[in-house]
Amino acid sequence: MKRILLPLEDTERSLKALQFVKSNYSSRDVDVVLMMVDESIGYTSRPDIENAALSALEEKLELISASLAEFEVIRKTAVGKAGVRIVRTAREVGADIIVMTKSSKDDMLSSIGRTTEYVINNAQCPVLVVNEIMGNQKYRGLVYRKASSIVNLRGQLGDKQSECLLPSVNVDCIYHIDMTVGRIKFIHTSYNPVTRAWDLPPASGQEAYIEIDAGERVDILIKADSTKGRADRIRIVNRDMKKEAVFSYKITAADSKVDNTDN
Repeated sequence: MKRILLPLEDTERSLKALQFVKSNYSSRDVDVVLMMVDESIGYTSRPDIENAALSALEEKLELISASLAEFEVIRKTAVGKAGVRIVRTAREVGADIIVMTKSSKDDMLSSIGRTTEYVINNAQCPVLVVNEIMGNQKYRGLVYRKASSIVNLRGQLGDKQSECLLPSVNVDCIYHIDMTVGRIKFIHTSYNPVTRAWDLPPASGQEAYIEIDAGERVDILIKADSTKGRADRIRIVNRDMKKEAVFSYKITAADSKVDNTDN
């Protein structure tokens, strides 16, 4: 079981990291340490003031942890410099990776944003920074365009791609997945014209996430949906931090007619 340290602020953009963890990691593989730091309280503050601040942070983390019900969650609170506290906590809890956000706007610095460089330079484990704005960014994983292929994804801590996009399809279809090595998460999302990103759950009650282990063969029915000409996105993520994942896929029309892909 690996451990993720997830420092958060009381801001909407900070919760991007929370959503990233939910989308990319499995509760069977990781537990999560939620952390909040109050930088307005100094190290020399009176004990009653510090305790009140810690209690307020604990209440916030308790509410946030409810959205991670499927994960084992540990809550940590602290006062002082955020960067120092994050690095220290990562060491104390034995974190395998730190996942945090940083605003992409120069005029929107925050306690976590200001300390990102410090954490990256001083943490003894990898640091993954989730950008606040994702909509206009080019996807950096592997992109497959054929109706069938074999896929090899590296572990998440490696220096090569650990995720990929399968072809988007404009008709109801079936994704046939044959998992040979490792474990993956099959992620189905719809386009959001407001955020200009694929961050909405699929329509018609379809499953957003399906976990597939080595030796499993699954047939996943995908009902075609398109918003402003943007087909739903099928994203595959290697669920392991270090080990590779290998699988083959084939896309067929739901009525078993000729394959029809637009990527």
